Amino acid sequence: MCGIAGILNFNEPRSSAESLVSMVRSMTNRGPDDEGYSIHSGTSVLYAGDNSIDKTQPHIQTARTKKFNVGFGFRQLKIIDLSNKSHQPMCDSTKRYWIIFNGEIYNFNEIRIELENKGHRFYSNSDTEVVLKSYIEWREKALERFNGMFAFSILDTLTNDVFIARDRIGIKPLYFYNGQQHFIFGSTIQSIIQSKLYTPEVNWQGLWQNFRFSISQRPNTSFQDIYALEPAHYLKINLDNHSIQHIKYWEIPTNIQDQSLSEKQVFELIENGLKKAVNYRLISDVEVGTFMSGGIDSSLVSVLASKTNPQIKALTLGFKEYKELDETSQASDTAHLQHLNHKIRHVNATDVIKDIEKATIAYEEPYFHLSANFELAKMASDNNLKVVLSGLGGDELFGGYDVYKKLSLWNAVKKNKKIVSLLPNLHEKIEKGKQLAQYNSLGEFYSHYYTNYTDEQLCQLFNEHHETTHLIESQYAKDITFTDNFEAMSFFNLKSYIGNHQMRATDSSTMAFSLEGRFPLLDHNFIETAFKIPTKFKIYHGVQKYALKTVAQKYIAPSAINMSKKGLTLPLSNWISTNLKEFVHDTIHTLKGRHLFNNAYIETVVKSNDSHQIWQLVSTELWMQNFIDLK
Repeated sequence: MCGIAGILNFNEPRSSAESLVSMVRSMTNRGPDDEGYSIHSGTSVLYAGDNSIDKTQPHIQTARTKKFNVGFGFRQLKIIDLSNKSHQPMCDSTKRYWIIFNGEIYNFNEIRIELENKGHRFYSNSDTEVVLKSYIEWREKALERFNGMFAFSILDTLTNDVFIARDRIGIKPLYFYNGQQHFIFGSTIQSIIQSKLYTPEVNWQGLWQNFRFSISQRPNTSFQDIYALEPAHYLKINLDNHSIQHIKYWEIPTNIQDQSLSEKQVFELIENGLKKAVNYRLISDVEVGTFMSGGIDSSLVSVLASKTNPQIKALTLGFKEYKELDETSQASDTAHLQHLNHKIRHVNATDVIKDIEKATIAYEEPYFHLSANFELAKMASDNNLKVVLSGLGGDELFGGYDVYKKLSLWNAVKKNKKIVSLLPNLHEKIEKGKQLAQYNSLGEFYSHYYTNYTDEQLCQLFNEHHETTHLIESQYAKDITFTDNFEAMSFFNLKSYIGNHQMRATDSSTMAFSLEGRFPLLDHNFIETAFKIPTKFKIYHGVQKYALKTVAQKYIAPSAINMSKKGLTLPLSNWISTNLKEFVHDTIHTLKGRHLFNNAYIETVVKSNDSHQIWQLVSTELWMQNFIDLK
């Protein structure tokens, strides 16, 4: 788990190493254990930084004014192979190929054996070297072999090609700026800004999407001309002719439901697949813990992990003042049942408020809520953990959200809109008061359900117009067909909610505390297995997550199985009217002073008491202060 940064100069050596150093040092939290640089201009030279373990290389300070064609920078959080041999940037024995790698390849030992059988020899025990030699052996086809989360870049000094890839689900981030003279990429947007080769500006279309869906739909960001490399994509850039290939190498499989599967077979597929995914994610040379709420997904992951690692720490957030959010009782029941090493921390407003600016900087784009993941990550850091497992993904794959229950009603309304007249106050009962009968496609239904502001509201706020009602469908499901609407909803959730929103929030929160998050339920093999399972086993006679719950019954407490869904969240609505009232008022007042939005409509939002909409405005002002104003 690391932070990577790169600058590619077109035509001739341009940038100085000073830009690269600034990028890398802005990501110290992503890799406090080691620092490294490589400069490529005719020859390739490795340099050390202030935090480099190996001091035998020349210090990067000696090259700060040196111009180059390609510069790689790296920060390391040591997880696998704690020796100096895992230092990056790393090259092969010929020094033709150079790599910077962020993430984990969980099946690297199996791939290493295969490569050794082909004649490759290894210097380290790191997965980074396995990635490098896999690329040398199989080029881009190597991506098909990796089970893991990653963002990496490889320079081929002979062909002048730079290869940049991101994992299938988008767990590890990768942002880039493609200018006329430079191509700049990094693990954070902040690193690109710190290069001083890019001036931050607002991308108004991206910001509109941020207000609508909680985050700009990738590849868009809220920054003009900064893009996210999409999950399951790679770039191949040739420095001689400036060509850029942008290729998708994997897609979430649809239309593969196996209707011949029995209940027993389904339960076995889930249990065996999840056990394998969890055990892969316990591979580490440092201590691993888990995030455990009182719910099914994280509790099941925690218990399965404890079967391999009995002393694993399971971390739970509690809320003494807000019982409607508190899941410590259910978490404790499972911990007692399975003799887990259970840790509980009760959250209070004072602690969260102190972190608001730090969280804003970590998120890098406006965010409609205060993140409980940020507080969990802090708790993990205080417990001296470097790696944690999370249960993220179970609701998306097996139908845990309320929206999945509404699919059958939407289907009925779509077939016969007259049914609306038979259900009094339907539009008030269904999904935040929106009229279900209006939605003509599932993508439209999804877009209206997973929204903070409607397009109509944003037209009044922004004083301009963008249409995003069909964005989710057109961007993610073009030429894709689905077995049924449940499968489509799961697909959209993985693409938009997980791949964009959840991954951004979780990675930024964990890495703010130099912590690696791992997600067994988002193992791509497990996702493919889940899409083979017929929908009838996911919602069965009105029981959501039926198959996963049945498997979980063997491992977790009945109170956790039967608990109504609460979700991992903070009491933002209450705090806005109490502890944060003055802060919210002052921050929105400052935002109005910018005259970027319709101030009259801002007042309408404030009076609405919609905490998500209000906090979206607050976080936008904080984002402006910490990013856009710093030019």
